[in-house]
Amino acid sequence: MTSYNVSEASSTICKREQKAYGSGNITSASLDPFQLAADSPKYAHFYYGVRIVTGSEKFAGTPDTDIYVSLVGTKACTGKLKIVSGWFSTGISAQYYDDMMVESSADLGEVLVVIIGNPANWVISAGSAWYVDFVDVHDLQRKTKKEFPCYHWIEDGDEISFTEKTTTLKDVKNNPILCRQREQQLEYHKGRYKWEPFQDLALPSGIDAKVKKLPSDEQFSAVKTFDFLSTALASKGTVMFKAAFSEILSLAHYEELATTLGNVPFPTFNFARWTRDEEFGRQVLNGVNPVIIERCSQLPPNFPVAIDLIEQSLVRGLSLEDEMKAGRIYICNLKVMDGITCQPGWYCAAPICLLYVNKRKQLIPIAIQLKQKPGSDNPIFYPTDNWADWLLAKLYYQSASTQFHQIATHYLPCHAAMEVYSMGTMRNLPDAHPVHKLLKPHFRYTLAINTKARDRLICDGGSIDKIFAIGGEGRKQLMRIGGKAYSIHWTNIKRSVKERGVEDPNLLPGYHYRDDGLKIWQAMEAFVTDILNEFYASDEDVKGDSELQNWANDIYTNGFPGHQGGKQGHDFPNTITSKAQLVELCTLIIFTGSAQHAAVNFGQYEMYNYAPNAPPGLRLPPPTIKGKADMQTMLDTLPDKNSAALALAISHMLSQFSPDELYLGSFPAERFTETKAQNLIERFRKALDEIDGHIKERNAQLDVPYTYLQPSRIPNSITI
Repeated sequence: MTSYNVSEASSTICKREQKAYGSGNITSASLDPFQLAADSPKYAHFYYGVRIVTGSEKFAGTPDTDIYVSLVGTKACTGKLKIVSGWFSTGISAQYYDDMMVESSADLGEVLVVIIGNPANWVISAGSAWYVDFVDVHDLQRKTKKEFPCYHWIEDGDEISFTEKTTTLKDVKNNPILCRQREQQLEYHKGRYKWEPFQDLALPSGIDAKVKKLPSDEQFSAVKTFDFLSTALASKGTVMFKAAFSEILSLAHYEELATTLGNVPFPTFNFARWTRDEEFGRQVLNGVNPVIIERCSQLPPNFPVAIDLIEQSLVRGLSLEDEMKAGRIYICNLKVMDGITCQPGWYCAAPICLLYVNKRKQLIPIAIQLKQKPGSDNPIFYPTDNWADWLLAKLYYQSASTQFHQIATHYLPCHAAMEVYSMGTMRNLPDAHPVHKLLKPHFRYTLAINTKARDRLICDGGSIDKIFAIGGEGRKQLMRIGGKAYSIHWTNIKRSVKERGVEDPNLLPGYHYRDDGLKIWQAMEAFVTDILNEFYASDEDVKGDSELQNWANDIYTNGFPGHQGGKQGHDFPNTITSKAQLVELCTLIIFTGSAQHAAVNFGQYEMYNYAPNAPPGLRLPPPTIKGKADMQTMLDTLPDKNSAALALAISHMLSQFSPDELYLGSFPAERFTETKAQNLIERFRKALDEIDGHIKERNAQLDVPYTYLQPSRIPNSITI
């Protein structure tokens, strides 16, 4: 046990009692009062009531009879007190709390630290971890009660310590016991959370661990594991079986395949709508890739559109130049796809798409060029072209957007970035730190899903390599390009919409991702500001918090190392100099792991289940002439049945909520025990409920509701 430089008093557990508790959000206040008492109190002995609450998770308990608890006070400590005695004693059960009476030969003083140990015991329970929610300590002499939040799995051979209050290092700098506890906890975490650089792919760093070697705190729950595996197996098995006995002879056959798995709890994809220009525009704004549209004030030099053909689509009688000045012309330029390698027999475009807000306030495409270099073999397509030519042009755009989305909109700025923030937090901020408590709920399951993704989805020969036209080599190229260009501000919606010139709802109406996202950002920002104001009185407090500065520097240096010419830190600062800067960073992290990921992830099944709507790859090269395409050209271009089926299965799996999902505003782990902080959490919940209500009212008036940023549907963290 860690030495705290206090004497060890002769201590024992003289009484123990177990009780079950009900389901739901368990807090110290929701449990029965502590009622144990010493039967025959001894003269000059001191008594402490200890309540250890074991979590309700499946397998949270342990049969181990060697587990122990220790109390460290300002005057003395108890030493290791075995909670369970004897081979035939009752172990620790999930959804139970254990009340114990501790008798000590000396006054411990104010109890500052609780230690729980789970010694390795290969005879009884090798590999048995124990999940502790929190510990209450009653000082029966002083008639005081303290709550010690834990919320950790204690693995075989582990010993963890935890404290009562939310504190920065400044708050405890004159307390050697609390300082030592923080040092010891961070040493322990740094040994378990080690960086692994992904230099070859120029990606942010991650955890140096395979799925089964992750710390127990980061693993899926038993419920989540079963749901994840069963959904994956059922989705893939059902769809591939259907594909094995199907033929693709018409678009209707893709529709039959798309309905194999039924719906997820989002708006059903409308097969009659997908060819319409207004639906294409809706998906640009409110599909799973809503972050690439920009206001166009000047055409790119490599996009020589025919002005007369463009102006046939402009219904107000104004010139293209006047419409650009009025803010009604927008552009999506997927130039990053230029030169990306494709698998043999598969093709991907690098398109530029010009869009227009018409009188009906709909965004519609008015020109599409499929390659970046203009020329006679690279025609620009317009709505006035042959229907098949125009639809094919939209297919090539959607296919490129789909592949770009999965790497550069979804995985890199959401999954990879949140892993960095999680690692930096665990390595540098002790459990008691306010920023740790603020951010921790938004890291749940993220390391687990990321390691699984690196093992199965985005690895060499993984699912992404199989279904996308760009394959393995193209995926790596796109990762390197995206990794070098990446900035943390990609997921700062407040900055992003301004930088892209799409912040004005009067100019670009119906952009629900922007409208809902900004409301959520504002609510988060207010909450973060209120919480941090409780612990930082000034900018000097922020600058003087060495743990916080270590956090920033570790993320800057090791999390975002700037491989292959990328910018060191990718705009994450190596020092934090003000409260305002800290508020923005914390808001960004919370938004990225919750709302931003929800916006770019949970619509995948709706967007990708029907292969013609957003093909993962195309089997013919982009057309070099117009007027030759027909329905057979379309069928020859679209992906084969097996590729379409696999893409369908994966998008279905990635769009599912977990049975144990925790949604935005949920804080079942009561890490903040302070009344003021709990009141601020409740205020945040109410703000989210109000946003949720407004979105529901708005959606009731829409032909296609936008639900991805409805707070009641936004998971707290990246869990899939």
